Amino acid sequence: MHRQEEAEYLEELKNFVLLHCEAQQLKPGGVKEILKRITHAEGSEAGSWTAEWCRVALQMEQLQNWSDAAKLYNLARFPFVENEMQQTAHDACIENFEKSMAQAKVKFETLVLAEGAFKAYATGLDKNWPVVVVCGGIISIKEQWARFLLMAKRLKLCVVVTEMPGVGENTLRYTPETWTLFSQILDALQGRADTQQCHLMALSFSGHLALLAAAKDSRIRGITTVGAPVASFFRQYNSTAVPLATRRTLSHLTGLTRESLFIQMPDWQITLNDAPKLAIPVHYLQSEYDEIIPSSEIQSLKKIAADARVYCLADVHGSPNNMHLVAPWVLASIMASFPSRKKQALIFRTLWKAKALLSRRRNIAPPKKAEVIAPVLSGKVGSD
Repeated sequence: MHRQEEAEYLEELKNFVLLHCEAQQLKPGGVKEILKRITHAEGSEAGSWTAEWCRVALQMEQLQNWSDAAKLYNLARFPFVENEMQQTAHDACIENFEKSMAQAKVKFETLVLAEGAFKAYATGLDKNWPVVVVCGGIISIKEQWARFLLMAKRLKLCVVVTEMPGVGENTLRYTPETWTLFSQILDALQGRADTQQCHLMALSFSGHLALLAAAKDSRIRGITTVGAPVASFFRQYNSTAVPLATRRTLSHLTGLTRESLFIQMPDWQITLNDAPKLAIPVHYLQSEYDEIIPSSEIQSLKKIAADARVYCLADVHGSPNNMHLVAPWVLASIMASFPSRKKQALIFRTLWKAKALLSRRRNIAPPKKAEVIAPVLSGKVGSD
């Protein structure tokens, strides 16, 4: 990358990583200090993206804080592995994740699927519980979703966390045909969970695959997604409009050059030609100021899903400034898919509505775009 492109790339990484910090419940103050020390995106020397995250991760590891070490090593390999130090960080993330799960006394199994092409972690097995499969987008690895494994027993769900093709340990290439990963997970769980009742929590681009999977697999009873591309993103794909970090990551996941992506992306849009209209509930969180996914995806979604339930927040991609609202909304939407979990769904829905009402009272006037983006760029997300 030339100097200007690298500066643009680094700025985007510092912006987009805040969503993943918030999702992992890392303290914003500490994150901001790390970001201040990062002066360049590539390389492995002091001041580089990977070296600075690794330095703090190692400190946590030495303190036997396995959970935070795993989270920080995850960010060291962010957004994808392209050098030896990032691979070492990824390996350390997995090792510390396993230690943190053992420390929390969470028993899980590693499912090795598609002849070793990808993996998933599963807990809550052999209890005939309904299934929720959690999958991040084009950046987040399965270890990032440890929180869901921790909640499985309390929610009485079989929880499976996995990752998109090309992400983490998934060696598949991302194409519209790789929606089958969800069905392969359900096949592997046959006899060990109630696979006839499955909800997919598939974020961002994995939501694209979830929608395709639901059209073919009747075991999927509902979908929750955040900022998923449906048709508009692919149809309007333009290298100047899509952030550089997104373009580079998509190129890595697909194995296509950025020029080839520009040519092929329009063919990835979902239309009614692909399958009959979905009848299952599709819970979709739209961020009003999303830098990646166009707002017109809502219209695209409603064309292919008869029961599209849209929740809009005045925020950027992933709504990092509104995690206090996103979390109960996600849990309410998941539990609503299962008849035996209606009471829990009502509790989470009530919590979500109460928090939303409180937020509206605190912010009587709707925030302007600059007011939303400014705290993200400055690192002021949530509270310490």
